[in-house]
Amino acid sequence: MHSDHRIGADQRDREHDAVGAALEEISARVEQARTAAATQGLRLHPPLLLLGSMERVGSNWLSDTLRVLMDQHNEPLRQQLTADHPLSPLNPEGVGQRLTPYGKHWLVAFAVAKYAPVRQVVKETNLFLAVPNMLAMFPDAPVAVLTRSPLGVASSFARGNLFARWGYAARYRHMVTMTRRPTWKAWADLVPDDKPSELVALVRLHVLNTLLLAGALDGRDVVTIAYEDAVADRNAAWAELARILPELEGVPLPVAAVACAPIGEDTFATTVNKTRLVAELSARSAEVVRETLAASLAAAKQLVAEEAISSEAMGRAAGWLSGDHLYALAPPPATAASRIRAAADSSTAAEPVPCPVAWLPRGQVAWRNLLVTNAEYAHFLNELADHGLHNTSGGAYVLCCEMPHERGGRLHRDHADGRWTVSPGLENHPAYWVTWIGAAAFAARYGARLPLLSEMAGLMAGATATNADYAVGDTVAVIESGRGVEEIHHLLGNVQVWCVDGPDPAGGPGSRWLAGAAWNTPSAREEVLRLRHRHLAGSSRGVGIRLIADDLDRPMPVDLVAGLLGEWMSSLAERSLPLSVLDGRLVAAFTRSQADVRLGAHVGPGAGEPILGEVGEPRGEALGGQVGEFHPLQAADRDHLGVVAVEGGDTAATPAHLERHVQDVGGLVVAHVQETARLDEQAGLLPHLPHERLGEGFARVDFAAGQGPGTPAVGVLVEQQNAVILDEDASDTYLHSGNVPEEGAR
Repeated sequence: MHSDHRIGADQRDREHDAVGAALEEISARVEQARTAAATQGLRLHPPLLLLGSMERVGSNWLSDTLRVLMDQHNEPLRQQLTADHPLSPLNPEGVGQRLTPYGKHWLVAFAVAKYAPVRQVVKETNLFLAVPNMLAMFPDAPVAVLTRSPLGVASSFARGNLFARWGYAARYRHMVTMTRRPTWKAWADLVPDDKPSELVALVRLHVLNTLLLAGALDGRDVVTIAYEDAVADRNAAWAELARILPELEGVPLPVAAVACAPIGEDTFATTVNKTRLVAELSARSAEVVRETLAASLAAAKQLVAEEAISSEAMGRAAGWLSGDHLYALAPPPATAASRIRAAADSSTAAEPVPCPVAWLPRGQVAWRNLLVTNAEYAHFLNELADHGLHNTSGGAYVLCCEMPHERGGRLHRDHADGRWTVSPGLENHPAYWVTWIGAAAFAARYGARLPLLSEMAGLMAGATATNADYAVGDTVAVIESGRGVEEIHHLLGNVQVWCVDGPDPAGGPGSRWLAGAAWNTPSAREEVLRLRHRHLAGSSRGVGIRLIADDLDRPMPVDLVAGLLGEWMSSLAERSLPLSVLDGRLVAAFTRSQADVRLGAHVGPGAGEPILGEVGEPRGEALGGQVGEFHPLQAADRDHLGVVAVEGGDTAATPAHLERHVQDVGGLVVAHVQETARLDEQAGLLPHLPHERLGEGFARVDFAAGQGPGTPAVGVLVEQQNAVILDEDASDTYLHSGNVPEEGAR
């Protein structure tokens, strides 16, 4: 036993060191980002932390109210880390997998991406022992604590049968286990191992989380927004929030465009305005809640005596747990089970007439008529698993977030055989909880790509939203009633979708735009067009995949998809590089250049066999400046092609150097570029290489030596090595200097 205890302690020490290193990297990179932003006259704001004393405290209402002003991130630590990640609130033992390069990168990218010129919102409502981790990641973030009387929380849980549906019995066992460990043993009396009833266990957990939160926030300036106060006067609650957010001063409380009750699941709906405080509990249940609360607070007094919590924190927690006298009791509804069953039936019943997948020409591209379904994505996950690429690494999700069905998860991995299945009846609903990593890899696997934000804006123009604003309370099937095979279904609504492009990362983590409206987001035009983005490994219950194709005859083999993902995750160990370069390697693997599509017939593979994000060996003097046979370009391609002359015989042409030559060149640009030993300098060009040739070397244009396609726009080809194709699309930020290391930064 002593040996096992020592092994466990050693493992926790190693994980503590790894997490500490990640926190140090976050701090350093945030300071670098702030310094860089200041040179452009910008200020990066830390996120607003909405921390709940428990679930069902009105957090959805507040986050949805803020949606029109700030990007939202809902329960990222609880939902997007696996239960064995050392920082996961669900970690049952306090130890887990080692922090792999990807696991560390997820934490760093997640945290650094939350510092932005426009403040973002991070909401967590039941962190328990993980509260210090969240606060350590964002030491300067303003905090709003969301509270609710245990009587109101108990009523909400009873109404939706949430204790059973959301696995709170296991959560109680988790806290019993953790509070028996040396670090947390002072808290053990709050969660006795006495097989409590659901109601008693719920109240004890509520008290425990509240006290842990109050203690961790000692010394932080926080505001409190009580559910009961918000129901009585939302404007007053809004004014309280403005106390820690100067940018909200004078800004009126946003008013929801839609106020209606969902026809189906309403657990997360915020479109029903509540004006009264009613606890749907029997008198006896209400008495049990009050008795348990009193007993738990009495037991908590020992925490002050043992200096596990300050008396000030104890007083705050007691205030956060008050308010039961404001509720009127009402008889419980008939049965929660029947109401939940009816809600589930409303989202799966009346499947539309079958509609096959089709690709519909729109201009120079083809759009897939249907959103990607759960069944299709499960098949993709199984393909990758068969080739050794799994969905987790170091306790962080790679391709999609694995959630229980009752938490909105629809894709489920069997822990015995690793196979993926879909919640019954939801096979033809759109896949969500998908990361950009998974969405882009899926698109490449099937010869397609994700749309540009501008393409999505054009597609959605004039569209009427279907299934948005919590109208149904969940997704519906991808086949839209009344539409045929030659129409694009759910132009607007059901889920938002990932875009292939995103904002300029300026050295920070890569992120990508989200487009459209989802079942749980507003459908007002100004909200649909509002710019929103998320880091590449982020995911949510309202974001899925829409596909567009330039050339469907070029699918990426599944072994190559798996190999590129695996190589990228391994390359993340190289922590000295900018986050934009680390993420740029992934973007390079799965982003198809427009130039690659239009000039595909004229481009051949180069020499060498580099791995992802690296360049091959130089061809040497014998091959320097040599190109193959000249294949005449089509007239359409000639009109959009220029040839760049890059000077400097002994100096390699770096991306920053190229950038200065191509800024004023119209149309597509082809340039020969000499290889450089500095991988971070080459990485800025990688997204513009043909994806199927990443494993063979840079592409080479087949022009005869010294010749170009017609009159060159700028100069002539010179003796350089390795052709690189760039495109002029300003929306692809990986082409421009903000994403490419300057020559002096060596």
